[in-house]
Amino acid sequence: MSATTTPVSDPRADSPIPHLGAPTGPGEVESTEPAGPPDPSRQHRRPVTRGIDRFNRVMFTLLGLILLGAGVVALLAGNGVFGTDGANRPTLTPGNRAFAASHAWFWPVMGVATAAIVLLALIWLSAQFSSGRLSALHVMDDRFGRVRVDGRAFTAAVRNELAGTDGVRQVHARLLGSEEHPLLQVVVTVQPDADIHRIRSEIEQIALPHARETAARPNLTVELELVPGAHRSDRVR
Repeated sequence: MSATTTPVSDPRADSPIPHLGAPTGPGEVESTEPAGPPDPSRQHRRPVTRGIDRFNRVMFTLLGLILLGAGVVALLAGNGVFGTDGANRPTLTPGNRAFAASHAWFWPVMGVATAAIVLLALIWLSAQFSSGRLSALHVMDDRFGRVRVDGRAFTAAVRNELAGTDGVRQVHARLLGSEEHPLLQVVVTVQPDADIHRIRSEIEQIALPHARETAARPNLTVELELVPGAHRSDRVR
C-alpha cells in the first residue's frame, strides 16, 4: 500500500507583494546586530517625524515672540516710557483683588484654563516621545485587490536584504510618516575597511528600488545614512 504526499507550496510564492528577500516575517529575520555590545547612541535614538519638528519650530517661535514682546513692554513701562503712573503702579492692585473676590466665576474659569494648559502640555510631551512609526501600508493589486503590508514585515525585509550586502555590519530600518506620505529611514553601519561608495551604489540601485516596488510607491522617500563602523579592538570594554 502506497501513500501519496501533496507538496506544500510556500504561501509567499502566491503573495501579490514581492518580498525583498526570504525570510520577510519580523520573527524570522536573522539578527543584523554585531557580536559586540550594542552602540548606546543607537539604542536611545528616536526618530522624530517632520510634522513634529515643524510644529515645534512654529510653537517655540510664537512663544519666543510673545515672551520677547512682553519683556520689552515690561522694561519700557518700568522705565517710565508709558508715564510715571505706569512705572510706579504695582502688578496686583486692590482693584484686581476686589474684582476676583466679587465675581464667583473668576477662580473656576482660571482653574479650567490652567487644566487646559496642563493637558496641552501633556499632549505635546507625548508627541515628543512618539516614534511616529507607520504600522502598515496598503497596496492595490490587480489580482488580490487591496492588500495590507505590515510595517514590521516590510522593514524586516529591508534589513534582511541590506544585511546581505558585502561590507555591511549592522542595519536599522524604520517606516515613519503617514499612509499618504511614508518615509523609510535606514541607518547602515559598514565595516571599517569597506568601500562606502560601492555599498551606497548597491543600496540605491538594487535594495531601494525593491523597497519602492514592495510598497507600490515609486516615489517612496528614503533617508539613508551610512555610518563607518569601528574596529573591534577600538570598542570600549
